[in-house]
Amino acid sequence: MAAIAGNWNYTDSMGMSHTVTLEKNKVSIDGSDPVKISKYRSKESNMIVSVYQIPNDQGDDLKLCIKGKEPVLARNGINVATGEKYAPEKMPGWIWVFYILFIAEFFLVMGGALGGVFNGSGAFVCSAVAVNKKMNGVARFFVCLGVFIAFSVLEVILAIAINGALNGMFG
Repeated sequence: MAAIAGNWNYTDSMGMSHTVTLEKNKVSIDGSDPVKISKYRSKESNMIVSVYQIPNDQGDDLKLCIKGKEPVLARNGINVATGEKYAPEKMPGWIWVFYILFIAEFFLVMGGALGGVFNGSGAFVCSAVAVNKKMNGVARFFVCLGVFIAFSVLEVILAIAINGALNGMFG
């Protein structure tokens, strides 16, 4: 699996040109020695988007946002590659309801590795839906509700099947 990489040129608020290079989880600014990107991790990061606040002397808000394998460098809310407005996705507050439900289900229905995979996958799918800007907020909530119900039903069916198989072998 290849490491995420990128190279961006931008002009700061003082009219000076700069280069930001991302390679092998290290970032270099204007050809300086590469620094581990984790040093710049922002509190805006979430389960879907990693946000890094890149330092600069001009007071620009320079953020490197990584979603999957797609890094974006934004200066003052503008994607430097496309010139379009850009803001990293933020998790809505209601997503915590689903996180709590998936955690409770882990303890109440099927714990262990299989339960962890099921509930972790459900939480991840809900997180991806929650930040999907192509849907309105109410639709995202109800899709997450549907995902929770679907994962819950599948988990109960699997738990019953495993219980039946174990009782058949040992009972």
